[in-house]
Amino acid sequence: MIYPIIFLVIVAAYFYGCFSTAKMVAKTFRSLNIFKVGTGMADTENIYSHVSRSLGILVGALDVLKALLFLLVVEVLLRLLDASGTISGSEVLYNKNIMLIYGLAMLVGHCLPVTHKFRGGRGIFTYTGFLLFFAPEPMLVTLLVALVLVLKYKQIRFAQYVIVILPVLLTHVFYTFVPMFRRELPPYFVALIWGIAILMGALNFLVSKKMGEL
Repeated sequence: MIYPIIFLVIVAAYFYGCFSTAKMVAKTFRSLNIFKVGTGMADTENIYSHVSRSLGILVGALDVLKALLFLLVVEVLLRLLDASGTISGSEVLYNKNIMLIYGLAMLVGHCLPVTHKFRGGRGIFTYTGFLLFFAPEPMLVTLLVALVLVLKYKQIRFAQYVIVILPVLLTHVFYTFVPMFRRELPPYFVALIWGIAILMGALNFLVSKKMGEL
């Protein structure tokens, strides 16, 4: 019974990720088809650069909340299911490693939505919300570093790669040297989160290359 539930949550996570906040905001506030504006990508950067800076900030904030709130709600619901005692061993459903898989499915849905012909966003802000759930301290440190890179050095693209890699690197460091941090995470968690970060980095590299940014 456990595995069908895990599969259903993964499918739900993917289709939830397919919901585009950029498309919704562009349509609601400017009556625009985001796929016909600027780069044609349904992401924060396209809204920020080619529609409105304020709306771009709104989309970024919504994408962070989109990921963070989804994972929080899923965990609460699965814990309630476990507490009900209806399924033996249901605590597996919200194990951190399994939650990573749910989050990955959501990220894939955001970046490669079948509902929009696989034309999604880069997923940087959605990924930020994802890591705020799993590794809030490393992600907050990373956001401060990224903010300095953008405001002081105008390194927007480099800041995006920092957001992808640095929080996972810091998570690895904390896991290795901070016993309390390590006790809260299951085996293989760090390896899994590194795999997700590499996948996000590769996806963003391919998008940037396709758009002639590299």
